[in-house]
Amino acid sequence: MGVFMKPGAALIILLVALTAGYHAAAQRDTAHHKKHKVNITGIPIINYNSSYGIILGANGMAFFDMSKKDTISPASSAGIGVGYTQNKSWFGVAFGQLYFQENKWRITAAAGTGNINFQYFEAASDVDEGQFVDYASVSRFAFLKVLRKIYGPFYGGLMAKLQHSETVFDVGYDSTAVVNANGLGVTFLYDTRNNVYTPTKGWKANVSFLGNPEWLGSDSVFNSLRFYINYYHPVTKNAVLAARISGFAGLGDVPFTGQHAVGGKDIRGYTNGKYRGNQVYAAQAEYRWNFYKRWGAVGFFGVAFTEAPSSVMLPGGGVGVRFKAIRSRNINIGVDGALGKDDKGIYFRINEAF
Repeated sequence: MGVFMKPGAALIILLVALTAGYHAAAQRDTAHHKKHKVNITGIPIINYNSSYGIILGANGMAFFDMSKKDTISPASSAGIGVGYTQNKSWFGVAFGQLYFQENKWRITAAAGTGNINFQYFEAASDVDEGQFVDYASVSRFAFLKVLRKIYGPFYGGLMAKLQHSETVFDVGYDSTAVVNANGLGVTFLYDTRNNVYTPTKGWKANVSFLGNPEWLGSDSVFNSLRFYINYYHPVTKNAVLAARISGFAGLGDVPFTGQHAVGGKDIRGYTNGKYRGNQVYAAQAEYRWNFYKRWGAVGFFGVAFTEAPSSVMLPGGGVGVRFKAIRSRNINIGVDGALGKDDKGIYFRINEAF
């Protein structure tokens, strides 16, 4: 599915995009590490994979302080991401993370829309080895999470989600599923990191429970449980070892759009949508090395598990490069390349994977 690109051509595209993003970011950072009222950075997305073909887009973020008098809260952020692909998928998303009142309150908000032409893997039967099924999904969503400090590094709060999806499956004929998945939930956080964007020591642990009841307009009554535990340990003055364990479990009448696909920040190297299900668990470790001034490198490896199409161990690993785009706020941009089981991916990012 898609088109083929030679490795040399993919490497050229990668280097051009990385150089352009680094140059733009460097122009915005001063030689004196000055912290402006608003610091802005961004990175272009010029990518390719076998599912989407060529991917063009951009991510941009602004970092700012909610109050000049507040010297305890981390920098707040707001950003946008847009993209268009060779198979005519498109997306747009806006997001923000606010820290205020001396880090007693944390608010996360996001909203977006897109038309995604993708695929999923239909597991094997007794007479069939399984196959990919194409689908097109138009989705709109909005998300809000509010956390309040309870005591020390412990936070608790509420979250809400609105999501509308129209998915057309190509199974020899067009089969359409329209799903509203609106939910309310609770979330708890433990955070001892020394920096929320580029931590070098500490813990971050979160558990969230989201219900999608009928009285909120959900077409399928189901719940989801998510958790993750991140740990950061300084190895040397210029190197950090980071580790992450994460899990997702869908409970009840989970629709297709409520399932979780293997990939993303939890396990890099999976982009074709083959492995997805009601439960996904992953563990990974990453070595982060600042080898020269504003330049750094990362190496990472992890494994994931899901029940569909099988619960075999799914390894994924790779390397990446980092550039400190905003020195005054320790904000990195970078690119990762990863290999998975019969799959691969390239990831453009602002800040670290986790």
